[in-house]
Amino acid sequence: MVTSSFDYYAPTSVADALALLDQHGDDAKLLAGGHSLIPLMKTRLAEPAVLIDLGKISTLSYINEQDGGLAIGAMTTYSEIAGSELVQSNAPVLAEASGQVADNQIRNRGTIGGSLSHSDPAGDLPAVALALGAQLTTSSSGAHRTISADDFFVDLLTTALEPNEILSEIVIPALPAGTGTAYAKFANKAS
Repeated sequence: MVTSSFDYYAPTSVADALALLDQHGDDAKLLAGGHSLIPLMKTRLAEPAVLIDLGKISTLSYINEQDGGLAIGAMTTYSEIAGSELVQSNAPVLAEASGQVADNQIRNRGTIGGSLSHSDPAGDLPAVALALGAQLTTSSSGAHRTISADDFFVDLLTTALEPNEILSEIVIPALPAGTGTAYAKFANKAS
């Protein structure tokens, strides 16, 4: 299928992306890696008039140690997370789950922020964010909010993100001493 027509913007800063969101409101959708949104657009389950591509905003892609835990930029790819020594040592279940997402092409393009923002129950990372007690930081013009993963995921494909907000950072708190983690994915091999 073919998507409906839309205007495309590729801002290079969070401020520019937020200005576009303010300008276009509910008519706009944010594009991160695209593997969740593009299929919805092709089937016309999502028909944004404006697409704002966050791919050129380098300040949203990072992995830093923070208070024994992690701070991860929303545009950090699955591959970057899976291969990060910081993630492997501080939140191994996140590295393990990120390494099992789809195939190499998706892992190299798909982002943690895109996955969490779509709240797809078939996604690998929302359940991991919940299990790790993640805190999600959103940005809007002149404001930031921190939302627990428990409160961020409202329903299937529905989050607490407001139309003028961008998910900017995911904070994974330090795991208590002696904590063990594992990730098991049950895949439908018939597809």
